[in-house]
Amino acid sequence: MKYFWKPILMACMLLGVLTSCSDNGEDVVDMLPKLRPITLTVEQQQMRDNNNEFACRLFRTINEQKDGNGSIIVSPISVTYVLGMLNTGADGQTRQQITDVLGLGSSVQEINEYCKKMIDEAPLVDPSVTVQIANCIDVNSALGLTLVPRFKTDMQNYYDAQIEALDFNKSSSLDKINSWCKKNTDGMIPTILDELNADAAMYLLNAIYFKATWTEKFDPKDTRDMDFTMTDGTTYKRKQMHRKALAAYGKNDLCEMLCLPYGSNGYSMYVLLPVEGKTVDDVIQGISADAVQQQLFVMNPHEVDILMPRFTTSSETMLDKVLPAMGMIRAFNPYYAEFPNMAQVAYGFAEDPNMELNRNLYVSMMKQKAKIEVNEEGTKASAVTIAQMGEAAAPPPPQYQQVDFHATRPFVYYIVENSTRSIFFMGTYCGE
Repeated sequence: MKYFWKPILMACMLLGVLTSCSDNGEDVVDMLPKLRPITLTVEQQQMRDNNNEFACRLFRTINEQKDGNGSIIVSPISVTYVLGMLNTGADGQTRQQITDVLGLGSSVQEINEYCKKMIDEAPLVDPSVTVQIANCIDVNSALGLTLVPRFKTDMQNYYDAQIEALDFNKSSSLDKINSWCKKNTDGMIPTILDELNADAAMYLLNAIYFKATWTEKFDPKDTRDMDFTMTDGTTYKRKQMHRKALAAYGKNDLCEMLCLPYGSNGYSMYVLLPVEGKTVDDVIQGISADAVQQQLFVMNPHEVDILMPRFTTSSETMLDKVLPAMGMIRAFNPYYAEFPNMAQVAYGFAEDPNMELNRNLYVSMMKQKAKIEVNEEGTKASAVTIAQMGEAAAPPPPQYQQVDFHATRPFVYYIVENSTRSIFFMGTYCGE
């Protein structure tokens, strides 16, 4: 894999060469690298692979549990950050199940260090791509709760978490939580909660915002109304962007694959279009971390006639239904969940008025809202994940094969950070 990325990184160093003037009036060529790839240790590379497998399993499970044939969008890495925070406060079998589902390793510190590395460095990979990651913990002050000091320190050090004490009985607290979501998704997700649970102990939140322009934009003049065939066979008119491009393309027994790079090639969208006789469900069942890696070896430069719909998709996923189906059961059970390292309350015994006791917490609700907008300029995508705690490329050959990639029927896509191959967003577009 390292040999594959070397020519790409070298090429990226030559992209976007700018000129400026020196003091003596001569042009100065900017040859500085435009990308800052994320360097992972051998152990972190294995964690990346395992976490990508979690992303694919999460995506498959959400697709299996969805109602109807509509489009979906999810950010697996946003779920990872919230589970990482939960894992830090957990213990016993609860922690083991979270670790097993994430696949990131047995050490809490290793998981936290991996999350911190991605939080700190993903926004710096490509200066032409905006990636914003934020975490927040809101504690219910009305219950007299405070965070365990070690947990609070870890949340600030590893997750840059904003920690607040709010009275969940007040409507202003709901406004504050939703305002945080709106601010950290650039308005794409203005609300995450319709109401606050006054009995909730705390809310743990992650927000991620992604904005990038295509390396080669689509010309709006070439966008045209065309038939899009839905899953049930009916057709509707959809705005289809069009261009011809030299692009990485591949094909297997399940789907055609197209890579659409963003910015200076720090991030890319991969579009997986089922071949005739196959469906989106068939493609999703074939997605795995290994499959994501292997796609690199079957994709080669082609002259591609591209048709791609301009679309917007929003999803709300109840993760408290999805994650138990993946094996994370105890965290959602009020009788068996183990989160002793998270919150405490002043108990006020006469012999020790400052004594604090840990509370028995469990995850009483967990969901994610996500949204993506794809147009001629590029892509905007956001996700907010919330957990409510309850108590109790190679050089091109001289000639290229010409192919059509016409996404005029449902397809799968995902957005990855190229240096680590970490999956940030996954979705389907089914025409609605």
